[in-house]
Amino acid sequence: MLTKQNIAMALVVLRKELKDALRDKRALRMAFLPPLYFVAIFVGLVIFAVNIANDKKVAGVNSIPVYVEGEQNLPELVAWLREQGADIKPIESGAFQQVKDKKIDFALILSDEAKQKRAKGESAPVWLVYDGANQKLSSSIGFVRSQIYVWGSRVGAVNLMARGIAPDVGSPIQLREENIADEQKMSVYLLASVPLTLLLAAFIGSVGFSADMTAGERERRSLESLLITPAATFSIYLGKWLTSTLLTIVILIIQLALLAIAFRFLPFNQLGLRVDVDAVDLIKIFWVLLPVVFFAVALQLSLSIFAKSFKDAQSLIAALVFIPMLLNFYTMFNPGMFYEWWLWVPVLGQAVVIKEVLLGGTIAAFAFWKFWLVAIAITVGTFWLGIKQLRRPKIIYG
Repeated sequence: MLTKQNIAMALVVLRKELKDALRDKRALRMAFLPPLYFVAIFVGLVIFAVNIANDKKVAGVNSIPVYVEGEQNLPELVAWLREQGADIKPIESGAFQQVKDKKIDFALILSDEAKQKRAKGESAPVWLVYDGANQKLSSSIGFVRSQIYVWGSRVGAVNLMARGIAPDVGSPIQLREENIADEQKMSVYLLASVPLTLLLAAFIGSVGFSADMTAGERERRSLESLLITPAATFSIYLGKWLTSTLLTIVILIIQLALLAIAFRFLPFNQLGLRVDVDAVDLIKIFWVLLPVVFFAVALQLSLSIFAKSFKDAQSLIAALVFIPMLLNFYTMFNPGMFYEWWLWVPVLGQAVVIKEVLLGGTIAAFAFWKFWLVAIAITVGTFWLGIKQLRRPKIIYG
């Protein structure tokens, strides 16, 4: 099929489809605006995270509002929380009911019993009341809980020393933690959306053009006149595929360039993260996404042939968007999970590799060739399906 004549006719179809695509201003806006939206949303998320981090810092110390009932009963504990950065908000009574009524997020209740037992040198009961269904409170609750444990350990050690007993007797175990993930690895939570937006751009970049070149021409009755020309069906399909592929590649390059600018100027250091993505990394990501573009465009064209109108084709192709979304959500919620066979799964393997590249990891060269082998197989299969459908009279006249 790849004869000199067929390639020449495919290039003619390519020029014709490119002219039609560039004349359609609405389709151009639909294709080239999503990359701007994706990058703008990512930039907005990073800036939002930076603002939240800055709002929680007062003189370099995290400031967390802590509602306390019975502050006078354990003033040493309250003073300790203040030293660690807690913003103490006294409540005279009814703290439990206020938490239950969702007027406040959580409260620390220091009863009179706590004061009496503390005076006797006994363990003082302290109530930390909160709604466990509210996941946003996990960090604040963890902060208050850990500070209470630390204060209790310090007071216990002082009490032992006052009785001539070594403090180590009361602490048989010392837990020491060390986070081995570097700053760039910790940025996985912010960068988790980047592979999804890139794969979405590869999938939906040319949806409008692919639908218009097949179902749109079928609806306008211009597909029949194109098929009766001397050009082979393979040349017609190849020309349309090249058109959508070139437009999608341009969209991807624009989005990667915008992301490079964002990575260069966004203040990741204020979040304690290091994002180091250079030109080589962007080239690797582009090389990973290119096979996705090839088989995604072929799928779009082949599915659009079955649609009777342009709107039907768009609705049919829209189902393809769920493929990268579902697979990316799986990797986002299971960041530490990886199997070697994932590299053979379209989209899933690309999502894992893109995330690894963004986090500064190393990728073996054979992983890229797995993507290309799978993409070529899918593209050839969809080419065969699309060409076969173009030759059916029911598709053209029905």
